[in-house]
Amino acid sequence: MLGQLSLEEQREVEDMQAKHEEIRREIHEISLSMEKYAQLSGIKPPENVATQLFENLPGKTPNKQQTTGENNSSSGVNTWKISSILFALSALVGFMMYFQQKSDYHIIEKKLDKQQKFCDSITSSREAQYAILNQINNPGNKIINLTPTASFEKVVVYLHHNSENKKNFLQLVNLPDINQNQAYQLWSLKEGQAPQPLDVFVNKNTIIPVNFVDNTATYAITIEDKNGSLVPSLDQLIGTMQVL
Repeated sequence: MLGQLSLEEQREVEDMQAKHEEIRREIHEISLSMEKYAQLSGIKPPENVATQLFENLPGKTPNKQQTTGENNSSSGVNTWKISSILFALSALVGFMMYFQQKSDYHIIEKKLDKQQKFCDSITSSREAQYAILNQINNPGNKIINLTPTASFEKVVVYLHHNSENKKNFLQLVNLPDINQNQAYQLWSLKEGQAPQPLDVFVNKNTIIPVNFVDNTATYAITIEDKNGSLVPSLDQLIGTMQVL
């Protein structure tokens, strides 16, 4: 069986198969189990396995001239050996099927975990958007349109400004395209002071919370390097939003 038995043991198996129908059936069932496992795991078994299994099946009926005494003298020892071999083969098939099922279970578990994380991220994103909508619907909010410069006249952005709870939200409706090395940047402009750099973002077509700066007269948006800038690029000034 499977090339793991000695010649003497193979002869004993063949002899016992010829004499005992139940042993022959058991070996046949083990062969079928191993074939099903190989198909399940997608691994092609060695070519010599099937050949050896079929070669070991009995081809002839036992010699009717054999004496009853000879059968009785060897049956006890041979039955014990065959039982041990069959038990070992059954255990091997069982272990192989167990580990395959365990592997399949871990694959399914990983897929479910990935799907769960994806669903959780969608839920968290929706909850954050609902929270923002509740904020911008606050009666104390003031909606300020962005006044675009001549180079960006098609831009549409709204600033939801609340001086009572000191909250700012940018509603980004239509922004110009930027490349992967660029970003949008918000600025706080106060009279007599240098522009104060604020949020750097790449979002489009969404609503995002941004910094609120006390006594800011005007907020502005420019296009800068993806990491932001300390000084605004005036030639890339998208527009301004007058607060005071």
